[in-house]
Order: sequence, then structure tokens, then C-alpha cells
Amino acid sequence: MDDGITIRTLRETDAEAVVALYARAAAVEPRLGPITLPQWQQFLKLPQNRGGRDFRVAERDGRLVGLAESSLRDQGPHHSRFLKIVVAPEARRCRIALALFDDVLAIDASDAYLAVQTLVSRDWPAGMGFVSSLGFVHIESEIGMKCVEPLQPARTLAAARATIERVNDPTACAAEVARIHNAAYASDAAFRRYSPEEMAQLLAGSEVWIASEDGQVSGFCLTELEQTSIWIESAAVDPARQGRGLGQVLVYHVLTAHDVSVEHPCWLNVSSRNPAALKIYRRLGFRPQHETCRFSATRGDLIASRERRFGPSIIGSD
Repeated sequence: MDDGITIRTLRETDAEAVVALYARAAAVEPRLGPITLPQWQQFLKLPQNRGGRDFRVAERDGRLVGLAESSLRDQGPHHSRFLKIVVAPEARRCRIALALFDDVLAIDASDAYLAVQTLVSRDWPAGMGFVSSLGFVHIESEIGMKCVEPLQPARTLAAARATIERVNDPTACAAEVARIHNAAYASDAAFRRYSPEEMAQLLAGSEVWIASEDGQVSGFCLTELEQTSIWIESAAVDPARQGRGLGQVLVYHVLTAHDVSVEHPCWLNVSSRNPAALKIYRRLGFRPQHETCRFSATRGDLIASRERRFGPSIIGSD
């Protein structure tokens, strides 16, 4: 690595420099960004990010040229660390990404079996090659889907009896949303368990739709509104009430409420290992647009692979 590069922890004062870094990186790889300052600040507030405590930046001559976003995620019986690295185009091939990678792996020095995950767009060959060279293994893909013309699903008796509404105070239903989220997504590779308090923090200021049956919350849909589109961040039905068409009717209600069209499309990501969800979204009019690959490996395997490929590092180990 260039001797002029310094790796350090993220500071609150780095916010504008991070936004500028994303803008430069997005000019080469559009899937990386760009982001706005409010989006970055909101991202840091997510419970798993803990204000960016485990984030690292690379600095050269006082300018931020690299960023490693790193969050430890509670997955119930175990934890995993999610990692994303962004390097300025003008600073690539200087082993900055490798130095950031080393610094993040050093955080969990006592756990060789900790799973580390990262996402890379299938359209980015350099990124795919880099993570493969580090020892990561492709375990699934996130399929980006787009809907411009909602297709009305069959209205089952169970779905017809449900009440679907946008809640005025999302934090008031945080406990129920957390319960359904934790049950419905427990087997997902990207699963992150939320406490009611963490879910309330996540939902604050968000748009949340709820499906209820006999006064009991049965499902939810969390959306993010953008200027020319809408994102479905997550949608889930209580596993005990799945298979009756409730999820399709819930999402369709959201799509029509926002007048989804060619000029105002709806986007979402769904796991390639969830064929049932893929089938449901296709029935609603969503079509695949792009693929983002999820890679994973244990921290110990990554250290061993990294040292075979690139030589010894200063990563802490058992």
C-alpha cells in the first residue's frame, strides 16, 4: 500500500467527504451510489451501524480515498459481520481496499469462526474478482426487481377479511413488526434480529403498512419514498398466517396507493434462495432487473486465504 495512506476510524466530521467519495466511485460503478448527506446520516443511525463505530476510512494527504462500512449483526444463535468497501477510482490498485479489509478483520480478533458477508454487483467484474481472491464464497444473490404496472392478485377469503392500512405512528407497532420480522426472516442469510426498541428506532419517520386480522397484526410492509420511485425495504407475513394470499394483497395495496407506473416505478430486492417470494412478486408485476451477489466466509478462512494470496498481514488472530 502507498506509504502516504492512513487507515483510521470514522469521524462525525467525515460525512461530507464520504458523500464526495461515493460520488466519485459511482461515476465508475453506478451501483455504489451516489448518496446524499441526509441519507448517509440516516444510515449511520441504523441500530446495526451504531453510529459507524466499526467503520474505517483511508486517508491520503488529508483527503478521504477509501471507506469500509462494517456492522456486527445479531442473527439469533450467532453473529455475522457485514462489510462493504468503497475506494475512490483514482486511488485503486494501491491496496487500499486490502488495508481496509485487514483493519476490519482485526476488530473481531477473538472469533475465527465469525461469518463475514459482503455484496457485489454481478455487473462489476473487478469487485467480483477481488472478493473471490480474498476467499469469499458466493452463497446467494439479491435479485433487484422493478414494477411499473401492478397486477391484481387473486383475492382469497383470508386476504379479503384482512384490514390493510398505513399506520400514523410506526413506532407504536414496533413490537409486532419486530416479532413478525424475526420470525419470517430467521432463515435468511442476511437476517438481522431486532428488539422492539431497535425496530422503533428503525421505523421512526418511515412509512409502514400493516395487515391485521381480528385485531391481530399479521403482516407489514416498510417502504422508502424517493422523488421518482418507491422502494419496498421489507415485507413479511407472520409465518403462522402465510400461504393464504395476504402478502400479495398487502403489497398490491401499497403499489396502488402510490400510483406505481412507468414514471413512478417500485423497486425491491429479494433473495435468490426464496423462490416463493420471487413467485409472489412476479405475480404482482415485478420483473428482475439486476443481480447482486452475496459472499460469505468465516473470519479464519478469510485470514488464511488473504495471507496465501497477498502475504502476511497485521490482522489479529487466535
